[in-house]
Amino acid sequence: MRNENPSVTLMDYSMSCSKPVDRTAAVVAALAELGVCPGERVLIMLPDGPGFAEAFAGTIQHGAVPLPVNPLLPAHGIVAAAAEAGARLVLVSVDQIHALADLGARPPVLIEGPQGLWAAALRLH
Repeated sequence: MRNENPSVTLMDYSMSCSKPVDRTAAVVAALAELGVCPGERVLIMLPDGPGFAEAFAGTIQHGAVPLPVNPLLPAHGIVAAAAEAGARLVLVSVDQIHALADLGARPPVLIEGPQGLWAAALRLH
């Protein structure tokens, strides 16, 4: 049985040991669903915090290469960053999906964790 007492506290956010593991597994599952291959580059466009760390760890665990980018980049900046890096996928926060609608990406794969929906994966081309 896992201890559900907070084990990590970051500013005002606390979580137990199981939450990062569960959310990292959700990232691995989303990458697999999208057909991400080992060595493929994945842009991570998430703000600093637990979600970023879990996305980074899940990408590595899946065998892909995580490439952090500024979460404030406009859509055309993401396209340029993806082209420069050779990335075909971007992990974003749920609230960024609408801002990236003009990228022409396939429908996003929503990533759920123990607390509900928290991120989305968009295949760029």
